Amino acid sequence: MLIDIKDAPDQARRIFKKLTDMFEEQGITPTPLNYYVWYQYFKGNIPKFTKELDTALNDPFGYNDRLGKRLYETYLSEEDEADTNFDRALKRLISSVIKKMDFWSDLLNKQTDELSKVASTLEEGEIDQKQLQSLTHNILETANSMKQSSKDFQNDILNTQDEVTELRAELIKAKAQIMMDELTEVGNRKAFNNTMIELTEEAKEDPASLSMIMTDIDFFKRFNDNFGHLVGDSVLRYFTSIIKKGKQENETICRYGGEEFAIILSGTTAEAARKRAEEIRHNIEQAKLKRKGSTKELGQITASFGVSTYRGEEETIDDFIQRADDALYLAKESGRNIVKDESEVTS
Repeated sequence: MLIDIKDAPDQARRIFKKLTDMFEEQGITPTPLNYYVWYQYFKGNIPKFTKELDTALNDPFGYNDRLGKRLYETYLSEEDEADTNFDRALKRLISSVIKKMDFWSDLLNKQTDELSKVASTLEEGEIDQKQLQSLTHNILETANSMKQSSKDFQNDILNTQDEVTELRAELIKAKAQIMMDELTEVGNRKAFNNTMIELTEEAKEDPASLSMIMTDIDFFKRFNDNFGHLVGDSVLRYFTSIIKKGKQENETICRYGGEEFAIILSGTTAEAARKRAEEIRHNIEQAKLKRKGSTKELGQITASFGVSTYRGEEETIDDFIQRADDALYLAKESGRNIVKDESEVTS
């Protein structure tokens, strides 16, 4: 049973869903080792490892536990100073499981040998009553031992599954922390970059289904200058809370830098993206921000918006971003508190 990940940031949720979807698609056993192998694959920090696993996925035989163990031993078993606490915890769990499996395998081999000896004795010919009683006793002892070994091993695996569940939660928590802007609790610049790479790849067949809104708060510096940076931080949090109120499933909200934010919309149209930007602009314009513990308003907050739509492989991600940024700059030049899209920008 998978844990609930609905509260994880968008990028963390997508990565974790990719992992679990891949397990289902490839029929991969959800063992600690396999979780670690695929976790490292989606991290993408080891090019040779990633390339070899990509090759395996294109092979008719696909991925299997034996391949996973070999990849782990070849690329992932050495301790790395850059490992996260999650990495190290999962490695310890994998090592523990492998040791347990080796132990139970050795025990099973010994028990099998005992039964083989009994079988050999029976095949040798006639045996007396005393020998038969001894053989029967050995068979029963070995059978009981194997039954207990099987039960103990099952208990060990159940305990391991509980640990895996805890580590799944740790993975989501770690991803959430890595990808979240601490102040505003939306995606940070890293989340933005990763999302752009992922969604532009997905939109290759239908580039026009991917749009971006760039926005920032008008005259934000005045809040910092007049009321201090703590109030400025409150304004940023309030601003993002308004953006998040109407957030749809196909939207990823990220802090691009300073008071500038990006909203990436997949599976939509340019017209719908502009409409969403206008909705946010209106909601912000109508909002009334008051200082904590006071009825005095801090002044009206407004924001400007620039919208662009992806053009596919004919442009780079930077081009896509730049066109949204250019439209935002035009909105600033046009008096602020307005939405502009790329079609209105003259070269």
